[in-house]
Amino acid sequence: MHSLPGFHGSLQPGPAAMLPAGPDIDLVAMARWGLRALAKNPRPHLDYACRFHMSLLAFPPAPLNDAIDSITDGDTDNRLDWAFGYMREMTGEDFADDVAAGVRRRVLGYLREDGMCWTLAHAGSQLDGIFANPWSTGKLLISLAEDYRRSGDAQARTLCRRMFEALRDRAEWVNGRAYYAGGNSYWNAGGWAITDGSPYHPAMLVEAVTTYYEQCRDEEALAFVLAFAEGEMANDQWNHAVIRDTTRFTPEQEAQRALTSSIALWPTAPPEADLSVRPDGSFDHHSHMRGHQGWGMAHLGALTGHAPLIAWSKRLLDFFLSRGTDYGWIPESVTYPRRSETCAVADVLNMAEWMAKAGYPEYWDVVERFTRNYLREAQFFFSPEYEAQYRALHPGADGERDLALARDFEGAFQGAMGLADRCFTLNVMDMMGCCVPEGMRALYAAWRNTVIDTVDAVRVNLCFDCDAPAATVVSSLPGEGRLTVTPKVSKPFLLRPPTWANRDSIRVQQTGRLIPIHRDGAYVRVVDAKAGEPLTLTFSLPAFIQRQSIPSERGMPARDITIHWLGNTVCALESGGAQLPLYRQVPRILPPLR
Repeated sequence: MHSLPGFHGSLQPGPAAMLPAGPDIDLVAMARWGLRALAKNPRPHLDYACRFHMSLLAFPPAPLNDAIDSITDGDTDNRLDWAFGYMREMTGEDFADDVAAGVRRRVLGYLREDGMCWTLAHAGSQLDGIFANPWSTGKLLISLAEDYRRSGDAQARTLCRRMFEALRDRAEWVNGRAYYAGGNSYWNAGGWAITDGSPYHPAMLVEAVTTYYEQCRDEEALAFVLAFAEGEMANDQWNHAVIRDTTRFTPEQEAQRALTSSIALWPTAPPEADLSVRPDGSFDHHSHMRGHQGWGMAHLGALTGHAPLIAWSKRLLDFFLSRGTDYGWIPESVTYPRRSETCAVADVLNMAEWMAKAGYPEYWDVVERFTRNYLREAQFFFSPEYEAQYRALHPGADGERDLALARDFEGAFQGAMGLADRCFTLNVMDMMGCCVPEGMRALYAAWRNTVIDTVDAVRVNLCFDCDAPAATVVSSLPGEGRLTVTPKVSKPFLLRPPTWANRDSIRVQQTGRLIPIHRDGAYVRVVDAKAGEPLTLTFSLPAFIQRQSIPSERGMPARDITIHWLGNTVCALESGGAQLPLYRQVPRILPPLR
């Protein structure tokens, strides 16, 4: 079989898949469930403290009502804060607004006059005390910049400027390039704190400042973030990292070092490790730290057209895709690829989004495959199999009480999964509070990019149902290669068939009449589209079998998987999971919201 663009491993023709007829994946309904899960995570009586530790087969499956989950401060709560905005934008629902306002008050409480968020350092160490937290500051900067986009609120813009200045003031410079010597760590009057985050780059800085620039058009922010991106590409962050010379540690830093993790695996790596991005885009250790920075780098590259930055981002993205599966499983650590992490999946999806906008539209298929397959499977819902598994592990009244607690997490996105099972290891079904909103960030990216209205044309990039201001899109996938687009404006339309679609099979109809095919790169152009006159794009769907070999943990053999595809949809995995297998119901049907 000829190779299909965007797919890895060995491919061969497969039997024509018969999928049930019915509506396509409903991104907005998934977002409503996501908003419900967001509303049930924080505890109002604890000043809206959020939950991070959620393991759905554990006893209990999450910290109980009055238990403090300190890792969430400045991390999970900030991520939930931006996810509330995205899910409300998708759904138009207001039922979670009171909880969203409580979480916003909480994270604004971290913000001091110096423009930095000051939080506990428990997400990266066992340090006591309150520290300036660039990670948290960057996340709040994104939330407030997005608020400014939605509302034009001048106060939000003023706060954004103050936080940008604080992040810029933390930077050090070499040859006109900026970097953080402390990596993804914390700061106080004694300098950079030595934590598990010290070897890593400040994963939110580039995305945060880029988003601020994009929404507020602050030219100083653009100059700074380009300098920081240049420092990233030059590996200044790693070459000048504070941990590279431990003989220069202050007594306070030496004491802090003893409180970091002692293992030489992710997320901590020994000072002698090389955690830079290599010229081919490859790297070692933790995927999410690299992916968060890569997301921002790709965004900045697409926004500015900066060719070296686009090329750097593409190499990093291609490395990520080579280490995961084409249905969206991305390992939490590329060095020790035991399980996925939905945070990293979202990072890679966002990188693909921006690379598609930077001139590589084939990456829209990555966005679509990750959404159709991994995100849909990772959204947690009760099933008879899950309930039976939980009751078998935890029988009795206490088990039933804690099973009821797990109901609160329906609609949230699971954090870690195996290649073919919701459990990445025996009886462990990990959710992780950071991954819950990151899955929603990825969902939002797929939704907002399905239809993009530009000055010159309306682009339909993805084959999802979507009711956008410029057009309504109705997909006949996954069973039929058909997309019906009803324009709401009269202007040229660009419709994108999947990259792998046989060119001879592509047809376009306008109000039921076949019209000539006018190719415009990866798109089909309809020059004279009229509001209210439906356009129908049809294309063939290849059915094929893919075999991939996925690296495993150190000392363990690679894992071979066999996937049955119909177009961009996984129909089945031949090697199903042992406990709660994935892709057993395709397409996966959402339960009614409750």
